[in-house]
Amino acid sequence: MTVSPRGKGQGTSRTVSGVRVLFAVFALVSLVLGYFGLEDFLDSQTQYGHRVLDLVYYDLQLFVIDSGPVGEGGPYPWPLEIARFLAPAVTGYAVFEAARALFATEIARLRARRRRGHIVVCGGSVAAKTLAAHLTEVGYPVVVGGDTRDASALTAVGLARATRLYACADETAANIATVLAAVQVERRSTVPLEIYAHVSDPELGDALRAGEFAGPHRVDFFSLDGIAAKEVAAGEGDRGAQLVIVGLSAFGRALLLEFARRANRAKAGPVEVLVVDPDARVVVAELSGRYPFFDEACVATVRPVYVPEPGVHRVFICHDDEERALRDGLNVAATMDGTRSTVIVRMARLAGVGEMMVQHGHDDRLRFVGVLDMASAYLSERISDSLARAVHRRYIDDQTAQGHSPETNPSLADWDDLPETLRTASRAQAADIEHKLELIGCAAAPRLEDASFTFEGDEVERLAIIEHERWVRERRADGWRYGPVRDNSAKIHPDLRPWEELGATEKQKDRDVVLALPEILADAGFQIVRWDAT
Repeated sequence: MTVSPRGKGQGTSRTVSGVRVLFAVFALVSLVLGYFGLEDFLDSQTQYGHRVLDLVYYDLQLFVIDSGPVGEGGPYPWPLEIARFLAPAVTGYAVFEAARALFATEIARLRARRRRGHIVVCGGSVAAKTLAAHLTEVGYPVVVGGDTRDASALTAVGLARATRLYACADETAANIATVLAAVQVERRSTVPLEIYAHVSDPELGDALRAGEFAGPHRVDFFSLDGIAAKEVAAGEGDRGAQLVIVGLSAFGRALLLEFARRANRAKAGPVEVLVVDPDARVVVAELSGRYPFFDEACVATVRPVYVPEPGVHRVFICHDDEERALRDGLNVAATMDGTRSTVIVRMARLAGVGEMMVQHGHDDRLRFVGVLDMASAYLSERISDSLARAVHRRYIDDQTAQGHSPETNPSLADWDDLPETLRTASRAQAADIEHKLELIGCAAAPRLEDASFTFEGDEVERLAIIEHERWVRERRADGWRYGPVRDNSAKIHPDLRPWEELGATEKQKDRDVVLALPEILADAGFQIVRWDAT
């Protein structure tokens, strides 16, 4: 078990090493001073031996405060005076270090049990270590555990007071066992525990989400390959390129499904994908039968072997065997036609090799997807950070539907081109989403598959009022004031008044913001779940 204390480990380690070196020097000084001090002192004594071995023996006895020659009182030569105090001090430090080493594991366990508000990452895999590193880097307190498939092991790493648990063993069965053990741990915190368990197959994660787990915990299953596929698909905006997926590994299947899902959401016609795998026909048929939207959103052409053709291509090499993926990526990149084509290669443990090749300019048509780093960064970022862009995208869609354009409304620019004030406004609105959901007993949980959500009772009205009040506070803090006619240059807005004074049209704007929350969250990779439903 390892406790990550927010980046202070290296400095502490250097300090401890320095102290140890200092005491080693003190021990050597004690031996030297003790020897020469005893030699000088015993020259005038007759009851003690004077041989070299006798002097060494008496010298070593100084470290246990049992040296015969200095047991009768002084005065002693100054080297011996220093040695008879310095040597026991060195011994005391050595005893302290031995005790600390002996009880270090138990002390760490006690500290872990007493921690609160931390995140537990268990499994002992490369994925677990990568995720823990990302979480620590962004400032989360992290406790790393090993095999935690029983409640006692999870209690030992402080799960009773933790806020989140990531089960990231290489074996899916081990992660499911960790989830079942986690729901048995008695909570010592009023904050609901969020549990995220890794499964190797993204489609298995979909099936497991339909399961029921006892206890007031939020349980979700994720796939590192599935998350990475979602991130990669989100960055592929060139619909003019021929998309080619080579290898239907878990990453390849998830990528194909994500392309279809995004095309289905965009309603801009099906996406065309060339799928290369000996089992491509069977896998495509399975996806078609499992997901009703797949046939309408994706036109998949299947081939057993890929032969590069002229044109602009995005070729995704998705083999689980990383050496094979690297080899195929290099071969395809060498035979690609046209400088606008790109080969994207899936990597996990060998991601560093890909980065090294890119840094050395091996081939500018090659890109490498490090699924462990990409998925870990995705999981470790704050929900409000990932939602801010989705909030802005929703705003652009709404304004465009009303006939506005970047020429008439400068706020419709891409996120990277927005002024910082507008980015801050989107971040504030995104951050408030979690607050709104908590008020109705809900939360935002990572999902790779869309799921329906329906507001109940007066929830929309309650949250609409809260959204209006938040917007008023934000505008007033930016210097806006009420006026019957909107004037952007003078910062005047007619809606800067209490909810009760708004007209029906103005109130509906805030209701629409609330009703759009499920779609905004889905765009950012999350969905709304009720606490009592997890």
